[in-house]
Amino acid sequence: MEIRPDELAERISALLEGDAADLLRELETVPAADVASAAKHLEDDQVVDLLKKLPEEISADVLVELGDEIREDVLERLTPREIADAVEEMDSDDAADVVSELDEEKAVEVVELLEEDDRREITQLLTYPEDCAGGIMQLEVVSVREDRTIQRAIEKIRLAWGDVREDFFYVFVVSSEGKLVGRLPVPRLILANPSDTVRSVMDEEILSVQAELDQEEVAQIFQKYDLPSLPVVDREGVLLGRITVDDIVDVIQDEAAEDYSRLAGTDEEEFREDSVWRKAAIRLPWLVTGLLGGVLSAVVLSRYEDDLAAVITLAFFVPVIMAMGGNVAIQSSAVMVRALATEEIRPRDAVRRLTREVGVSIITGLVCAALIFVAASFWWGDMRLGAVVGLAMLAVILISTSVGAFVPLAMDRVQIDPALATGPFVTTSNDILGILIYLSLATSILGR
Repeated sequence: MEIRPDELAERISALLEGDAADLLRELETVPAADVASAAKHLEDDQVVDLLKKLPEEISADVLVELGDEIREDVLERLTPREIADAVEEMDSDDAADVVSELDEEKAVEVVELLEEDDRREITQLLTYPEDCAGGIMQLEVVSVREDRTIQRAIEKIRLAWGDVREDFFYVFVVSSEGKLVGRLPVPRLILANPSDTVRSVMDEEILSVQAELDQEEVAQIFQKYDLPSLPVVDREGVLLGRITVDDIVDVIQDEAAEDYSRLAGTDEEEFREDSVWRKAAIRLPWLVTGLLGGVLSAVVLSRYEDDLAAVITLAFFVPVIMAMGGNVAIQSSAVMVRALATEEIRPRDAVRRLTREVGVSIITGLVCAALIFVAASFWWGDMRLGAVVGLAMLAVILISTSVGAFVPLAMDRVQIDPALATGPFVTTSNDILGILIYLSLATSILGR
């Protein structure tokens, strides 16, 4: 039965006032993720009190599952010793993430309080950027040498099991120099003859990633090959650690949030900011870009002042033309960005995909142009005006779709995030083009 976070939070709040043993009995069968969800309905001081009353291994799991913003506030209220005790119970990747969220002075204190092995692991992981394979890998990994017998390999795994807190599906095989040379599925390991060597039963074909590879590319590899885990190696091929699928789920969520933020012309970092000044600083560049685009649109309009004064009806359709240009550009660019993100487009497919988008824009443009032609003609009793609006609508849809599809491809080609193309840049440029096309057609067809 699913536990409602708000109801669990009420029970926890009541139990915090009593004996810690009663609290532990209440939560001993509740998953850490559910406790963390309930903690979002508690005050920060209550969350700190909860973590202190739970056993270290449980409080560590709850701390990992807390959202970034809540965890940041809670970490400020915990002492370095309390954080260090929790960190020592975490997997190395989670421990490094928690330490990286601390201010520099407190992080140094926490690391100094850790046992030597934990200190070395966290220090190693913190050398990698957080958005690369090395930044999301965990160092707890079961590996055996290729020249060992199956019996020796099983003995090694039994000894190493205490360091591997999660299920594993493969035993990674390394050379005497520590280089990754293969993998051994657990079922095959169990069924193999104890006297056989690991080399004789391992899979030599194995996917791996270098520690410097971007996390988004790592996620694409997981998705493409349906992997439960993936080994990470250095540039010489030495096994460093592994990335598990639960980490990739977090990566996909983070990347989606980042792209969604860029769609709006902001930044995913804004969601973690408390300062209104910093939030404004993140939004202003794109807003200023849109403002400049609006000024340029106004300049274009001013050049056709006489035409607008002579046929004031033209002005009534300006918002329609601008809105349709922005709408179709956003649709086209969103489709293209998604295709690039999921690797549905290969370089040789770019022209074909652009052609398809243009084909779609011709159909939608003709339908919308016909509708606006009929509406304008009957509304104002002037088919020439209807022709201006209809032709402008068709041209704007064709051009806006082309721009919306081409710009993400161009940005991807020069290794700039295509998600940036779907923000104010595309809509602003299409507003200017739409006005220019509309009034140029009006001048040509209606005359001055």
